Amino acid sequence: MSFSSELKGELARVQVEKKCCMLAEISGFLRVSGSLRLAGGGKFTIVASTENPAIARHFKKLIKEYFDCTARLEVGGSQVPGRSKGNAFRYSLTISPDEKSELILRETGMLLIREGNDYFSDGIYPAVTHTKCCKKAYIRGLFLGCGTISDPHRSYHMEFVLDSRQVAYDLKKMIGTFVDLSANITQRRDDYIVYIKKAAYISDMLGIMGANTAMLDFENIRINRGIRGEATRISNCDNANVDRTLSASEEQIKNIRMIEEKLGLDDIQAPLREAALLRLERPEASLTEIGEALVPPIKKAGVTKRFAKIREIAESLEEEDHN
Repeated sequence: MSFSSELKGELARVQVEKKCCMLAEISGFLRVSGSLRLAGGGKFTIVASTENPAIARHFKKLIKEYFDCTARLEVGGSQVPGRSKGNAFRYSLTISPDEKSELILRETGMLLIREGNDYFSDGIYPAVTHTKCCKKAYIRGLFLGCGTISDPHRSYHMEFVLDSRQVAYDLKKMIGTFVDLSANITQRRDDYIVYIKKAAYISDMLGIMGANTAMLDFENIRINRGIRGEATRISNCDNANVDRTLSASEEQIKNIRMIEEKLGLDDIQAPLREAALLRLERPEASLTEIGEALVPPIKKAGVTKRFAKIREIAESLEEEDHN
């Protein structure tokens, strides 16, 4: 099971205690998963669909508890491309006019009245999200209806796929009301995507929605990825340092061999001769290690100066040969 599926399974098991939060969560889910069918006489039937049976059962229970009406659960073939065959199903909650569909539309803010006429609203209805706990419940409802999250072992990405520009911008604004939290919006074909890519923000979002187990799992994965990444960085850095040391050592040995051949090491100053002999003896040693082995020991800068002087002597001998 994917991380996203496990997360939705946990969210579908959240026990909603407060009535205001029940309404907010139902409103969020219906806003992105609900559609309307004409039922005659100017009335409508609400149909809310999901691919997840646990989510369908969760909202069937919430609707019953809050509105005291029964949403009929129907099972059909999946409408997701490539999943219409096999074991993929679509679970639909149907609420008829006899089961208070108009009342639900009005209380969730989907059906409003203006100048004596009914109209269908767009965006997030402020009356159901006026408190922080209701904002959390509304976001949870939205995520259960249209949200996804990538496997944190591979990448950090959470998104809400919305068909309404206004809902997208209202959601972005709502997420921004939480401390140190923000989201971005992009457009993908006809959909508006509210997404979060920063790992710390995704972790906060999991906590906000009430997925405490998923949040702990996410943090563990995030910490382990960080440790592995740091270990890789240190290893790469060490390897690069070794490569640089060996490259410098090869050049120094080349210079020393030229002096030995053309002039003789006994004819150069004693400090230079001592450094040169140590380099021939320990070709893999770093400049710091060479300095510590000298008598008396000197710092890396002093060793660097000695090898720079050896290079000058070698270059002057090479120039004499060319002349």
